[in-house]
Amino acid sequence: MQSSRAVPSARNVIALALFALALHAVYFVESNRDFFYPDSATYLAPANGLLHGRGFTTDGQAETMRTPGYPCMLVPFLALHLGAGAIVAFQHLLVVLLALAVYVFAFRRIGARALLAALFVACDVPTIHHANKVLTEVPFTVLLFIAFVLLVERRAWKTCALLCGVLVLVRPVAIAYVVVIAIVAAVARVPRRKLAAIVALALVLPLAWAARNAAHTGVFTVASIAGTNMLMYRAAGALAIFDDDEFDDALRDRQEELEELAQNEIEAKFHADPGDLPHAVMAREYSRIGRRIVLQHPLGFALSTLRGAEVVLFDSDHDAIMTVSAVPSTILNPLLDALTIALLVFAVIGTCALWNRDRALALPLVLTIVYFVAISAGAEAEARFRVPVVPQFAIAAAAGLAAVRRAMRSTAS
Repeated sequence: MQSSRAVPSARNVIALALFALALHAVYFVESNRDFFYPDSATYLAPANGLLHGRGFTTDGQAETMRTPGYPCMLVPFLALHLGAGAIVAFQHLLVVLLALAVYVFAFRRIGARALLAALFVACDVPTIHHANKVLTEVPFTVLLFIAFVLLVERRAWKTCALLCGVLVLVRPVAIAYVVVIAIVAAVARVPRRKLAAIVALALVLPLAWAARNAAHTGVFTVASIAGTNMLMYRAAGALAIFDDDEFDDALRDRQEELEELAQNEIEAKFHADPGDLPHAVMAREYSRIGRRIVLQHPLGFALSTLRGAEVVLFDSDHDAIMTVSAVPSTILNPLLDALTIALLVFAVIGTCALWNRDRALALPLVLTIVYFVAISAGAEAEARFRVPVVPQFAIAAAAGLAAVRRAMRSTAS
């Protein structure tokens, strides 16, 4: 581990900033203003509700599918009529700042190889692609990296815990990240009473939001989309994984089948059309049915989860570059796939090296990567679910390159 006071040269910082800015500016300009994703509207609608004094609502109903973190970030842009272009430009700027933060932080832990880690972040294809969309990935990744740094430094535990709660309100996928914080705190021998306070602080915001949703819909949930995902992806994936068709085609067929099943059960139970129920109520029933199917097909669920983890780890998202690249896809796609695999291989090597040299960094790094890969590994998995842990992968890969170089020098001597 390097000195905690070590800082990179100003020249390198400026060069990195200019390179990252140029790279992201090129993608922004050449993307043909393709700023939206199917999920984008589900964030913009409640943001407009907040802006116009209707509260966190969509179509006049309390919004429970999404949490308020990202829509709150969108409100100032909407209030100033800046449009989606300004939102994604801001997100590209956040990635540049994130790359600089990774450089400064990693320089103190792994030395000059930190520049490689920062470049990995700045050049990561899924990160660039989804910075260019009205989506939560980039703001969430920045907040997660701040929490990660606090974990590594093993200080400001209360701030880290509160930040964990904020993460949940940006993306509910962080709902159990408090377990990672608790493990790191326990290893750091934080007193039990203080550890309990840390966990309690991390749960304050999520529990408060779940209580808000319960007050509006009668369902105690942080985000009702989790129930939909349980049926439409986890349960459907557990069935589709054994079908003869291509997985995506089989998944769509199973989703239609399970949706019809769920709607019939909901109609029989509530004597109402599922579409007339609050989303939280419908999602609760979806979740119940989805859990039942998963328990009936544990092997299918396990295999679907493994497939999801593979997608999260190895999908290079090469299609996102084709719109701005003159390189033929026959060359570009295999190249990006190979680079993604190489990065992961070096990340594994680097993690092993860090475990021996800097356990305070290695433990939260491993736990953070494992947590977010595992919780995202459903039938819905895609490259963007790797974005939150790209900084951790980048640091580990840079450490791996350094370890390989040391080994080669040792062998040569």
